[in-house]
Amino acid sequence: MISLTKETERNVVEVAEVTDAQDDPYDVERCARWVRTNALKQVCLQFPDSLLPDSVEVALRLEKSLGRKVYILGDTTCGSCCVDEVTAQHVDADGIIHFGHACLSPTARLPVFHVLPRKRLDATALCDEFVRIFPDCGKKIIFFYDVAYAHEIENVYNALKPVYKHLVLSKLNCTSNVEYTDTRVSSASVVLGRGYTLENGYNVQDYEGFFLGEGEKTLALLAMSIPVKRWYCFANGKIGEFEALSTPWLKRRRFLIEKLRDARVVGIVVATLGIQEYLTAINTVKRTLKQKNKKSYLLSVGKINPAKLANFPEIDAFVVIACPENEVFDSRDFFKPMLTVYEVELAFNSAREFCPQYFMDFRQILPGGPHYVDFKPSTDSDVSLITSNVRNCEDDTLCTDQMNALTVRSSGTVAIGKAGAQYLQERSWKGAEQRLGEDPVQPAEAGRVGLAWEYTNEPLKTDKRDAQAE
Repeated sequence: MISLTKETERNVVEVAEVTDAQDDPYDVERCARWVRTNALKQVCLQFPDSLLPDSVEVALRLEKSLGRKVYILGDTTCGSCCVDEVTAQHVDADGIIHFGHACLSPTARLPVFHVLPRKRLDATALCDEFVRIFPDCGKKIIFFYDVAYAHEIENVYNALKPVYKHLVLSKLNCTSNVEYTDTRVSSASVVLGRGYTLENGYNVQDYEGFFLGEGEKTLALLAMSIPVKRWYCFANGKIGEFEALSTPWLKRRRFLIEKLRDARVVGIVVATLGIQEYLTAINTVKRTLKQKNKKSYLLSVGKINPAKLANFPEIDAFVVIACPENEVFDSRDFFKPMLTVYEVELAFNSAREFCPQYFMDFRQILPGGPHYVDFKPSTDSDVSLITSNVRNCEDDTLCTDQMNALTVRSSGTVAIGKAGAQYLQERSWKGAEQRLGEDPVQPAEAGRVGLAWEYTNEPLKTDKRDAQAE
């Protein structure tokens, strides 16, 4: 976190002055107006990495307008698209201004103002292509768009609505610098930060879905979550049909679900601390795993990467509590399966069945969500499609979280259940154990000298030095 000081201000030689006639991509005056309207005292500015070079200039301009200090979040806890409430609370912030692309996941603690990015759009070319692809003016269409095109939506919608009487425009469930697209509705009727209202007498299956933008991730998530007839997208000046669930992707997810069923130890990775109901999601996953006799560990590692999770080799699979746009679910770099809350439901809830929809937003399947299903455990034995072992048999060892299940293993080692502690006990290398009285006393020796990539006592370094001496 960065607080601008007098020294920082002196280092900035000149702050660009933006007049009303110029286009300010950061909408500093609207940000200042939002702060004053909400009577906020301590405000944090959150930028993605690509916009950090402009952060000092924006902060100085906002300070000049407000007449007080603001803070810059120098590094986000989990991801740039999510609002980082945790870091902001380090300075007791009472509001956050988020710049750049946003996943629009609802926050639980602080009010947020989104300054959405702006991409250029040829609205005339879009409307011409739209009329060409949809010649039937009576067709029912739900219009979605990437947040980077929110500033153009009013002109596009006003041009298309007189032609298409059944055109439904989605709204962004946030407070942003584009007031036309903002709305505030109940979370139950919002999908991936977007809400829409259908005409009376129709349901979503009667509509076609259209998405404006190049963001394949956002489009894929919408297409998997909303069961319209067909999906279309506008990219590179053309409108084309989009396949919601590609066969290779779905096959891989089903394979990972089968791996989760075989897992004995599951890690619950918390990759968000700000999305509403993330604690409910954690408790739901823990309760489900316990009912299926799986030992679980709760992990919080900040930004997820393969190296961090490789430190837990005893864990067979990971369930990630994260925003829907997190890239870990598409990555093949991780050594163990990375699954979603919905896939835990598919693996262990016999009342949940595969359907054309795939819910990457965990809030949709939690209690009170539009697609919640009561948990019904399966007691029937089945055979693993990967190991051919029988699962759910009677002699499965029950896991427990109670402390009265302590068991003495050997030489005073105490373990709880049969999970990570047993793995550590059976592993040949266990780290820096004490080994009191087992090793002879050694005198102190000089350590390595030099840079980590080439110490002076490295064999190759020594041979090179001897060759030069000769």
